Amino acid sequence: MSAPHSCAMITGISGQDGALLAAHLLGEGSDVVGTHRPGRAPDLWRLCELGIGTHPRLRLVALDPADAAACAEAVARVQPDAVFHLAGQSRVADSFRDPQASIAANGLSTVNLLEAVRANVPRAHLVLASSAEIFGAPQHAPQNEDTPLAARSPYGLSKLIAHAAVASWRASFGLRASSAILFNHESELRGVAFVTRKLSLGVARIALGREQSITLGNLDAQRDFGYAPDYVAAMAAMAARDHGNDYVLATGVAASIRDFATAAFAAVDIALDWFGDGVDEVGVERGADRVRVRVDPVFFRPFDAPLMVGDARRARRELGFVPTLDLAGLARRMVEADLERETRST
Repeated sequence: MSAPHSCAMITGISGQDGALLAAHLLGEGSDVVGTHRPGRAPDLWRLCELGIGTHPRLRLVALDPADAAACAEAVARVQPDAVFHLAGQSRVADSFRDPQASIAANGLSTVNLLEAVRANVPRAHLVLASSAEIFGAPQHAPQNEDTPLAARSPYGLSKLIAHAAVASWRASFGLRASSAILFNHESELRGVAFVTRKLSLGVARIALGREQSITLGNLDAQRDFGYAPDYVAAMAAMAARDHGNDYVLATGVAASIRDFATAAFAAVDIALDWFGDGVDEVGVERGADRVRVRVDPVFFRPFDAPLMVGDARRARRELGFVPTLDLAGLARRMVEADLERETRST
């Protein structure tokens, strides 16, 4: 089968989604040029774990997407037929500490790349990693492509600027540009700063007797947790289409952080019972009377939408998007990967 893209450019290739997307595209036969931040050596652990760190069709280049001239030069040099913009500030909590940096990293960089594509490879398809945070605190669930946009966090605003820019360049200039409205998508390659990986790593260490408990924030927040490889495959399918569009990528099933914690501990045969409310709530190992999960308000966000769940019917219909793991399967896969890493480290 011939590759859908002769050359694909991925910003932020060293992140979870960038590495998984690179592996997917290389598997389809595409050449891949991945970008990383200038002035530092790229963190290649994800690429190496996927077995593509030294792939002959993978090339890495330094690029600051906030630099418009650098974006134009890189796109002109690479001449990609697909550009996947995944780089940026990816954590909601960080955006409250430095809103301006988040808006520059996520909003301005998208405009720079849209302009670089328009000027140098106008037939290329640009795909943006947008976010469900653009919905803010939606009044109705599930959320789909027609749900009103009302970002509440600085991170959500930064993604809303990027999302709106893609729609604007598509309408104003006829650019083939699409937004993947990504709900929570996790994998064994998720960074440890994210709550799902914090849980999988903590559970692995507890199972090995290296730690006693995990401290979390808002246990009641409900999110739509999917498996990241499914989502990057859908982004690749978006770039293969003749016309741009917006697509919600989600499972359609909501689960609380408490539910994810319960599933993660179940992966190592630890059943949790929950006692208390709010900051006093604890998760206790059944039959052992050991507190395994505690709550600390320091991990609460200034604003946290209570329920986020997506309606991905358009993606299912047009992209063939099908989630492959439920919550229990996702948590188990992540915990087992961290158990293997922790065992290797001894």
